[in-house]
Amino acid sequence: MTNLIDIDTADAAKFRLIGQTHSSYRCAVPYTSEIFLGDLLAIHDHQKQFTFYAKVTGMQHASNFADANWDTRPHTSHFYNLGEDVFLLLEATPLGYLDPNGNFRRPKTVPTKFSGVRIAEEEDFAFLEQYMGKIEVGLVRNGTGTIATAKVGLHPHDLNQHMGVFATTGMGKSNFMKVFSASCMKERPFGLLMVDPHGEYLKGRPAPGGGENPGLTHYKEGRDGLAIFSTRNEESIRRYGASSLSIAYDDFRPSDLYPIFEFSEAQSEILETVSDIKGSSMIDFFQATDFTEDWYDSYSGTNTQLARRLKEFHEASLRSIKRKLEILTRHNTFFRRSGSTINEIRRALEEQKVVLIDIPGMREQSELFILSLLTRTFLNERRNDGFGADETEPAGQILIAIEEAQRVLGPGRGTAVFRECAMEGRKFGIGLCVITQQPKNIDPRILAQINTYVVLGLSDKTDRQMIASSAKQDLTPLDGEIQTLERGEAVISTLSVPFPISCRIHAFDRYIRQPDMKKTDLIRKGLKNSFS
Repeated sequence: MTNLIDIDTADAAKFRLIGQTHSSYRCAVPYTSEIFLGDLLAIHDHQKQFTFYAKVTGMQHASNFADANWDTRPHTSHFYNLGEDVFLLLEATPLGYLDPNGNFRRPKTVPTKFSGVRIAEEEDFAFLEQYMGKIEVGLVRNGTGTIATAKVGLHPHDLNQHMGVFATTGMGKSNFMKVFSASCMKERPFGLLMVDPHGEYLKGRPAPGGGENPGLTHYKEGRDGLAIFSTRNEESIRRYGASSLSIAYDDFRPSDLYPIFEFSEAQSEILETVSDIKGSSMIDFFQATDFTEDWYDSYSGTNTQLARRLKEFHEASLRSIKRKLEILTRHNTFFRRSGSTINEIRRALEEQKVVLIDIPGMREQSELFILSLLTRTFLNERRNDGFGADETEPAGQILIAIEEAQRVLGPGRGTAVFRECAMEGRKFGIGLCVITQQPKNIDPRILAQINTYVVLGLSDKTDRQMIASSAKQDLTPLDGEIQTLERGEAVISTLSVPFPISCRIHAFDRYIRQPDMKKTDLIRKGLKNSFS
């Protein structure tokens, strides 16, 4: 009969490293240990005077008994007390180590065998502060808890190279974007452009169960960092301190139609033929012309040059373009012959404000039209102005948020302006914030351009594989953790932080009431001088 002494779970010697390589650790810990996927382990190597860090990515029950079926034998508990030969075997992914000088290094060596292992405590996270940026989004999460002193913040210069926010429905994308926006309102690190067709970012909406779910206008302390352009009525515009949104015909170019309509090859040729024509001239021409058979021979309008360009095209294709322009002008009351707020939008972005385009109740086509037009406008302006050529000139960075990004970042002609921005935008200080629950439907070449990944939970294995294969840091070992993330939890991978961080995103309604969200000019000046 085997009768073992039951394990002493308070004995630190029972927590030990037993293998395996520089890229994968195995640790033995007491079978009663309360350990979770995503826990950060601290492994202190007394021989090398290094503290190694590793993230728990798997666990299983294990034992030293030769009988593989010992735990299914009758009367097991009588013959086998659960002693030191029964334990949990942890699989952990190495993150790196701190050398004796406090410098964090990549995991290019292994800890000495049997080095002591423990769950990381608050002081073990202190070194992370030097890597965090000033755009705060949450707290470091360890297992099911958080580290109150370890804030997670993003760096503005990383977001110039695009950010992705990936989550299935209900996992907290909107809450993350509101927290992110509030931090941008407070710190003013760059101009953030958002188009909101639902009104939730402006004033919030009722939460499930009747709880509070405020919008950005409820963050009173940061209100000077928010500029609102809205299609609401005059009373609402005054109430929210907004400006009326207006886009003039001359702001429009034919290519802005691609994201919102389907076109045949012949129709696309028409748009290419008139690509250099002012928006008002094109709209006036198509509105005034009936494209009947032999229409050119009877044309008596004033724009004979444009008519001459289009005379060889079939009248059915021309009528299709005419109908699409009629839909565009009829369904978008903000799209007008004259009067444009684009200069005001540009100015607010240059002042590094959060610019919210509020279009509640409008169609998806309206949202995509605004996003396409503004992205094209700012990208072309900066390209033509030689943005970035003068290194002494301060860079006015812009981040453009795209909700349900799979609509405009898949294959096809309609995605051209957004793909161009993804590929070249960082040269001109323009980044994309790609928000989607279906990363598998995003062009892989665009995903490869994203350097900051915020993963809030993806249940689809194909989506997780797409993210893991595209991220600059290896997320493959974290697949189990990502699959089991709860609402409001995230894994964040960004180049300025040496390894992916497990994070709990702040709840927006509580975050904007925190004492450190109140700001004064002195504090803001100090922050501006202290952080890069």
